[in-house]
Amino acid sequence: MTPLPELLNGEELENPIEVRKHTISPVERKGVGGVTYAEKEYSVFRGSQRVQAALKLGYTHIEGVIINERI
Repeated sequence: MTPLPELLNGEELENPIEVRKHTISPVERKGVGGVTYAEKEYSVFRGSQRVQAALKLGYTHIEGVIINERI
């Protein structure tokens, strides 16, 4: 995924990224060739290009919203 050029050219990050929270399995899972699968607790649902632009611009934190968290 490539970063959004307009963000690299000085536009501000206006909207938070949307993140999904996953349930990590208590049982170790294996991937291709028997390699242990590294499960993620969170993944970017919408805004991955903004994440890439933020990394290139040296950001260490950006706003995000967990879209499937139940209250």
